[in-house]
Amino acid sequence: MQNSSSPPEIDREIHTRDEMWRPDETWYFAVGRSGLRAVRLGIDLSWLLEVESLLDLPCGYGRVARYLRAAYPETQMYFCDLEPEAADFCATRFRGTPIHSQPELTEVALPKVDVIWVGSLFTHVDEARTRRWLSYLCEHLNPEGVLVATFHGPWSLQMQEQAPMIDDESWKKIVDGYEETGFGYAPYPNGTDDDYGISLTRPGAVCDMVGQIPDVRLAGYMERGWAENHDVVVVTRDARTKPWKPDFRSWK
Repeated sequence: MQNSSSPPEIDREIHTRDEMWRPDETWYFAVGRSGLRAVRLGIDLSWLLEVESLLDLPCGYGRVARYLRAAYPETQMYFCDLEPEAADFCATRFRGTPIHSQPELTEVALPKVDVIWVGSLFTHVDEARTRRWLSYLCEHLNPEGVLVATFHGPWSLQMQEQAPMIDDESWKKIVDGYEETGFGYAPYPNGTDDDYGISLTRPGAVCDMVGQIPDVRLAGYMERGWAENHDVVVVTRDARTKPWKPDFRSWK
């Protein structure tokens, strides 16, 4: 693996349907680099020694995938997205296996892997799906594997004022839920509750969710850890109740 202080050389081909390049390519690539940084930091917080397999979900058209491939050239990679063309593009361009997702993630057959990167999925679904999908993804980590996922944290209160993500009426509903329970959500206008929208979460609420998933540990939480915008949570497949080894010399 390359030194984490220097960005790897990447494939800079952008698919014609990739809308994430806006507002410009400089921002697009900076966000991709930041995703790789979040993954590397997550791995550093775990006991994982080698990254032999990695899942990018949702991969889109490869904003982060291109950096992951460049940083882990020999790793088996899987690219999953609701848009088949996006998954296929990433698999072809960045050498991996495409997985065509479904509206209900638990209906998708996923491989067990060492690392799962989830950039901006939980930012768009309600609390029930977040709990269900977060648990499902943790089940697909190999022992000592790492899940790195992003959320809309408190900074998004500022972002809504600067660059609105949703209409004012929906945003009020989101903030009301956020203030009451730590998790707010509203679907996009004209959508339904089981559709996609915008969520807003307190760090404590996310950490509590992780705490209810068996056989994992909360390894870290970084506010604004992805592109100075999304919060990042790190979960490892290493049971929090695993017995303490009596001989500390046997620790890794």
